[in-house]
Amino acid sequence: MTRYRFLDAMGDVVAEGEFAEHALALAWAEEDADDEDVQRVEYLGPEGDWRWAGALKG
Repeated sequence: MTRYRFLDAMGDVVAEGEFAEHALALAWAEEDADDEDVQRVEYLGPEGDWRWAGALKG
């Protein structure tokens, strides 16, 4: 499992979670995080740095 964090437009973390793959984390951000204003998804890389997980669809 990989650790993900979900950020708003100001770059503040609004949620965190663990997902098996990027697609699941991005889907959660788009569908299940309706109460949060998620603008960016990052994951914890192997060197302990946060990396961009990919673009949100909507």
